[in-house]
Amino acid sequence: MKFWQRLSAVLMLSLPLLAGAAETPQQVLKSATDSLLARITKDKETLKKDPQALYTLVEQNITPFMDIDGIARRVMGQYYRQATPAQQAEFARVFKQSLIRTYAKGLTNYEGQKIVFKPYKAGTDPKKAQVEVDVHGSTGQVYPVTFQMQLDKAGTWKVQNLILNGINLGLTFRNQFGAAVESNRGSIDKAIAGWTPDTKAIDATKGQAKAATP
Repeated sequence: MKFWQRLSAVLMLSLPLLAGAAETPQQVLKSATDSLLARITKDKETLKKDPQALYTLVEQNITPFMDIDGIARRVMGQYYRQATPAQQAEFARVFKQSLIRTYAKGLTNYEGQKIVFKPYKAGTDPKKAQVEVDVHGSTGQVYPVTFQMQLDKAGTWKVQNLILNGINLGLTFRNQFGAAVESNRGSIDKAIAGWTPDTKAIDATKGQAKAATP
């Protein structure tokens, strides 16, 4: 199984942030992980046979708790300011669908990986947080994951970015979008229409990241 597929299967277990600011971000992630693990374990075979049910599971349990618009805006980078409101909205829609398919693919490959939450340390900004997690692979690898989170206006913690094995996904996807615009001679519409997250670069860092892991 590819690194991204294996890791995304575990990461998606931690994303349904069902509580508000009363709990620490780590407590929210951990309690949500336990409840969703039970659902995945119970319905795994059914979900494998029904892609649409799998997409629905991700749609209901993942994307509502991510700052999709904010992430999409940062991925577009400098081109967000150049884009029309319609283009901005369309990329957010396309980006959301790409996340659903990516996480759904990873979910089918979940193999009971161990998740270890590191001691939580609150930062100086009460509206922002980082939750550090170690994901243990089936062959002994340890993949460090950082959830970058922020409180929204409703007081709910939402994921704004992920750093996997030292790879900043937000920055990686922003570079990919910029390259897509350039390869399409500056056409934002074409870059949006052809958008698919390229995870090959992330997979290629597997060996380097493993070597750098304590």
